[in-house]
Amino acid sequence: MSSKWYKNLVNKVKLFGNRVHILETSVLDEKQKFKEIFERNLKLEKEITERTEELNQANKSLLTLKHIWSTMNSSEPLSEVLSTVVNGLSNELGYLQCMVFQIFAFESGDRLKIRATNENKFTEKVYDILNSSIFSYDIPVSAKKNPIVQAVENKEIKNIKKFSELFQDSSPEIELEKLNEIDMIIGNRAICVLPIIVQDQPFGCLVTISTRNEIVHTERNFLSLFAGQIELAVTIANLFEQIKKQALTDPLTGLYNRRHFDQCLATEVERSLRLNQPFTLIALDLDHLKKINDNYGHSTGDEAIKKIGEVLKKNARSVDIPARFGGEEFAVILPGIDVEGGIKAAERLKSSIEESSLKEVEKITASIGVATFLRHTEMLGELLELADQAMYRAKKNGRNRVEIAAREEEHDWKNVVIETFTAMMNEYKTPAAHNVLEELKISEREDLNLMEVMYRVQKILAESYSESYKVDYIDEKLDLLAQMGKKNNMSDDEIEKLKIASSLHDIGSMLTSEEIILKPGPLTKEEKTKVLENPILAAKEILKPIKATGYIINIVEHHHEHWDGTGYPGDLSGALIPRGARILFIVNSFFAMISDRPYRKALPFEKAIEILKNGGGTVWDARLIDIFIDVVKLKKEDLLSLK
Repeated sequence: MSSKWYKNLVNKVKLFGNRVHILETSVLDEKQKFKEIFERNLKLEKEITERTEELNQANKSLLTLKHIWSTMNSSEPLSEVLSTVVNGLSNELGYLQCMVFQIFAFESGDRLKIRATNENKFTEKVYDILNSSIFSYDIPVSAKKNPIVQAVENKEIKNIKKFSELFQDSSPEIELEKLNEIDMIIGNRAICVLPIIVQDQPFGCLVTISTRNEIVHTERNFLSLFAGQIELAVTIANLFEQIKKQALTDPLTGLYNRRHFDQCLATEVERSLRLNQPFTLIALDLDHLKKINDNYGHSTGDEAIKKIGEVLKKNARSVDIPARFGGEEFAVILPGIDVEGGIKAAERLKSSIEESSLKEVEKITASIGVATFLRHTEMLGELLELADQAMYRAKKNGRNRVEIAAREEEHDWKNVVIETFTAMMNEYKTPAAHNVLEELKISEREDLNLMEVMYRVQKILAESYSESYKVDYIDEKLDLLAQMGKKNNMSDDEIEKLKIASSLHDIGSMLTSEEIILKPGPLTKEEKTKVLENPILAAKEILKPIKATGYIINIVEHHHEHWDGTGYPGDLSGALIPRGARILFIVNSFFAMISDRPYRKALPFEKAIEILKNGGGTVWDARLIDIFIDVVKLKKEDLLSLK
């Protein structure tokens, strides 16, 4: 009985042991499963983190690329696009430093220079160590061991670990201690060099210094995408420059075209008037082009034109503006050059053209005209006219020579003006017209100059319109104009023309309908137009038979222009208004203010001065107003005594 009991107990223990073993095995299996699940979860979490980081990086990259595309589409210059790239990589994608190197051609050979880099605390440390800007260093393309040169020449991406490798064999050479110090700051961070190839030609490279120790495959792809955007930006910039060049230059000679030349000439006129500094215009015409075309063919004629273009480029200073007007006509702007310097430059051009060779043609020559702004004229249109006249005079006098702009022949002005004026006065059936005609007959027989004739006519008309014009003011007005001219360094000839312009203006005003002049109330728009236009029309009519009187006409025509461009006729402003017109406007305005009008009494002297002062810089030239006030205050007693 006891033996049976014992066996049963042993069997139960064994059974329990088996069950425990099964349970242990089951627990171990579950533990392994849990471990595997846990490890899989860890791996999955890591993968999710990596993918999330890659997605964030991709989003940042897309935003940066969008910014770059916007910059490129806004026609910003290439430097702005490159700056956007390096700052985007640094600020938005977390790179320590990003640089764009570009290949530049020098006489000593091609060199890689930094075109753009970001600015942050790291770059500041680098600059502190170098004691200079990183832009002052470049890498000769001949430095074959340099990784940047290798990346560009082999068109391959290179990964390096040390900053010092980037500037291996640089010029000037960076001291080894400084390079090692920068390497210590960077540590083991990854540096990537990506070549930039534009239309199969090496442009340079993009260099990035990462915050990480290695560049993963996806990151490398993103960086390649940015390098591609730089390539696209360079291509667009090159196309833009090409289109811009085509819009500004003549395709045959490479010189500026007429459109761009006219813009430059207007700018130079404004600068010259503002600084009171002359410049010279050279007009040039190739001699016997028709004969060359007829004898040797149009292709040889084109070669002759191109040869002129080469001579102009070779002899031009960096500030000079040579242009082809079309056909065989050329012109050159010489900023800051007076007439004497212009003559020397023109003679140099003439000799250089003579010495240039063309296979089919024995010799090519040119006729040249020279005109100097502020010396021969103050008007843009007249400057071109005078230079052209001088050039055609050179052709007429035998070609292959230089001629200078000639001043008007004044000895026959008087007779021409008297004849024209007589014809005009015959149309007026008034006592004033009769008196003027009698005075003109007397003037024709006497030894008077044009100004004296104008003065006498002006006096007669002023006496006839005594209700509107003070006869005694004529002398004071002409005297003020002369003093203003002297204060502004105008020549005697220019002052004389200024006085003639003033007399012509007043004569034209006096010939305006008496109904308008003596009208007590405000004028209508049509009446104001007549008051403004009549002096201009009268001046043009009187001077029409005389050549090269544009200087005087322009003074009369533009003396109602306002400094801010709001005056009449309103197409000029600032220093572009002829100086004589600006002076006449001030003097006329002052005398109008201190004279009685049908609609108001004369203003006090000091009130007129105050109005002029307040209008300086908007209505009138502020600098000339200051000069006028100084001059007119000395004549205050004389003017007050005439009231």
